[in-house]
Amino acid sequence: MSVALPPLSDVDFRQLRIFRTIVESNGFTAAQDELGISRSTISTQMSALETRLGVKLCRRGRSGFSLTEHGQKIYSEVIKLFAAADSFRAEVGAIRGNMVGELRIGVVDAMVENPNCKLDQAIALFHERAPGVHPTFVVVSPNQIENALLSRQMEIAVMPNQPMNAAVQMQQLFHEEQTMYCGKDHPLFESAHEKMPIEQLAEQKYARRGYSVALAFQSLFKHPPSATAYDMEGLAYLIRSGKFVSFLPTHFARQWVGRGEMRALRPDLLSFKIGMCVANFPQSVMSRMARVFRECLIEVHPTVTAIKTVPPTLDKK
Repeated sequence: MSVALPPLSDVDFRQLRIFRTIVESNGFTAAQDELGISRSTISTQMSALETRLGVKLCRRGRSGFSLTEHGQKIYSEVIKLFAAADSFRAEVGAIRGNMVGELRIGVVDAMVENPNCKLDQAIALFHERAPGVHPTFVVVSPNQIENALLSRQMEIAVMPNQPMNAAVQMQQLFHEEQTMYCGKDHPLFESAHEKMPIEQLAEQKYARRGYSVALAFQSLFKHPPSATAYDMEGLAYLIRSGKFVSFLPTHFARQWVGRGEMRALRPDLLSFKIGMCVANFPQSVMSRMARVFRECLIEVHPTVTAIKTVPPTLDKK
């Protein structure tokens, strides 16, 4: 017969927070700096938590850190538990006229150089309106944001326009220009780019993005993708290797173009724009601080025309 878990104490909450930090730091050693306690103390606290819950949560050793099946389920519930506690704290603060607590915000990589992105201005405005809120930013691949929102690991995110769960609402903020590039060691680097036949580009080895918004890009090429990356930095490495072509945000690639390490391929035909959006649950179920941050994002970004995420085609002459 199963035995119900006794009511949680302050010690339980402290140990669960340690557990969450270990998981998100991917191990005991990396969690030390975040927690400010020794590895031996972390190990003692984790052993006590496993005894309290009656299940083994993780494996650690020469093979590295990993969660057990029970540990994965407990971690998922821990995220919900602390999200509920943060929401309670935030709502009580709102009732008292103050916004307090942690707001977890997801962002995709390589946005900081985009001149259209005013996220820094939104942060400044939000801090003026909610100085008691602790914003925590998490850089996440677009394919992970949906699950992170649904599991309440974050409450709001800034990401590319792409199909999402019906529970997630999206509103466009700004756009990001994308262009195809090759590295300086690629055979096409020294070609006459303004006259490069589209058919020649279609034959190249292509590095794809590992998420849904980029699946349409594959139709540009005659062969399946030869490499995959889940973020822009990974794509940059693949392009700079000289073995693959791929799309990058124009503002992100500019640093390598300026140093002569990359070159755009037929930007007259192979440049397009992607809408960048704020993604969140319906405002009726958002915390007040998340609603205010969303308002700040929209306020600092001028109204833009909706941009359809459709790449160019390689059948143009």
